[in-house]
Amino acid sequence: MKSPLSFVVMLLLAFGAGTCISAGTSSSDPTPQTEVYGTASDGTLLHWIVYQPSTPGPWPAVLVIHGGGFNDGSPDSSSESITCGQDLAAAGYIAFSIEYRLAPPGALEGQTSDGRFPDQSDDVKLALRTARLDPRCNGQVAAVGGSAGGYQVAYNVATGTPGDDRLDFGVSLSGAYDLSDFSPNPHMPYYTATVTNYVNAPSTDTEAMRAASPAWLADSTISPLLMINSVDDSMPYSQLGDMIAHLDALGVTNYQALTLPGDSHSWASWPSVKDEALTFIANAFAGVPPPPPLPPPAPGSTSKQVLNVSTRASAGVGENVIVGGFIVSGDRIKRVVLRALGPSLGQDGVNGVLADPVISLYASSGVLMESNDDRLDLGGVVNPLLPSNPSESYLTAILPPDSYTAIVEGVDKTSGVALVELYDLEPGVSRVANISTRGYIASANDVMIGGYIVGSGDPTKVIVRALGPSLAAFGVIHPLPNPALAIYDADGTLIASNDDWRSTQAQEIQATIPPTDDLESAIVVTLAPGAYTATMRDATHETGTGLFEVYNLEP
Repeated sequence: MKSPLSFVVMLLLAFGAGTCISAGTSSSDPTPQTEVYGTASDGTLLHWIVYQPSTPGPWPAVLVIHGGGFNDGSPDSSSESITCGQDLAAAGYIAFSIEYRLAPPGALEGQTSDGRFPDQSDDVKLALRTARLDPRCNGQVAAVGGSAGGYQVAYNVATGTPGDDRLDFGVSLSGAYDLSDFSPNPHMPYYTATVTNYVNAPSTDTEAMRAASPAWLADSTISPLLMINSVDDSMPYSQLGDMIAHLDALGVTNYQALTLPGDSHSWASWPSVKDEALTFIANAFAGVPPPPPLPPPAPGSTSKQVLNVSTRASAGVGENVIVGGFIVSGDRIKRVVLRALGPSLGQDGVNGVLADPVISLYASSGVLMESNDDRLDLGGVVNPLLPSNPSESYLTAILPPDSYTAIVEGVDKTSGVALVELYDLEPGVSRVANISTRGYIASANDVMIGGYIVGSGDPTKVIVRALGPSLAAFGVIHPLPNPALAIYDADGTLIASNDDWRSTQAQEIQATIPPTDDLESAIVVTLAPGAYTATMRDATHETGTGLFEVYNLEP
């Protein structure tokens, strides 16, 4: 007697259909079953592993899509993806963990096509249609995918016909979204090799890369999407920012993004995010839209917070680049924007501006997370924070609590005056506890200028510090000898000044975060909500590298 799987294979060969035959929708043995779900365009038989709930069906369906650099992997090659299928079944969903054709040098048994774009996406759409029509499914189909599978999730929430071959929603773990983005990252060589092999085009063929990119294919009708990656993910971190920028430009608000600390990639993140993913899935199947990615802050939530900070300084080379540091405190992720301006400063009368600034964001481990040279204007919904000059830089990041560093320098080691800015886009979530900027004061009359905004509500107590001599202990060769500090309000009125921190407020400063060198400056001040400016110069008109810092002293 032929096995049920053999019977399915015979029917598929006879009729060429991508329909899965089921014995019914009642509760059954929870042991995963391997079935043929369809035949690819080159005749390859495509299989999936079925994880079926023990409760009566029909059930909503979730495709589980493996990773493997587009040229490797299978439905059972990752223990975490197997666990995901089991978790989904336990939550009351029928999970189909699918295989798809592979790009060279990989190949499925019987595969004759090269498996490159769009073969794999065609296979996913075939699985999607088959699942939607399967009598065990109630017609709703979502997906969870990792790495290359995360790419397929994003591709299939952005393309196809709703109710047919477009996913109802998806969860992407370490997905690729803009295959044309090759901005610097430690993992770029592997990323470049895999995506160019997948698209079968060189990295210089931007048109071909974008034609296969979910970020560039998406429109305002994209299905809900949850994107998850880690700080040192082997999928370049900028991929997340790319997709967010495109969705924001489209006016889309049905997405969520989550960044994990550490370096987990793809399915390795599933145990850490299972609860968030299952909640997203349950709400989406129930028709509950995800909360907006940037909800308006609750009344009073920005009280006692330093929201946005900027520093203008001379950006040179080597140790004279502008170095900005900040700490995200609390227990929740925070979305920020970083900008590096140069040419547009000339409109405000600044001479010797940095002609082409580049901004790079580093994690506390020293790993480069993302970098931007020349912001990209996507049109659509106006982004008020996008720099006005195309040579200026912009990046967005979703950051877990930790310390981070942003570096601003000129293309090809050029130098000039630049402005580095940090914007807190989620002031009601966690907070930016302190911000520092290291820059070079290049002449006797030069100053470093820092600006910051105190959130609405109650006054906020801060300490502002100007450091120089103590930087030598950290390898700075030419520190500013005797930094002096002044704070001004939005009207330009001097609020406080200091040269040598022990000369004023010594006891109050000592109780907070005092400088380690007596020639350095500090001011403790309680500020009403509003915008403020601090200047740092050398009291003896010397040159050198100085560090400007703002610490929020509120609990």
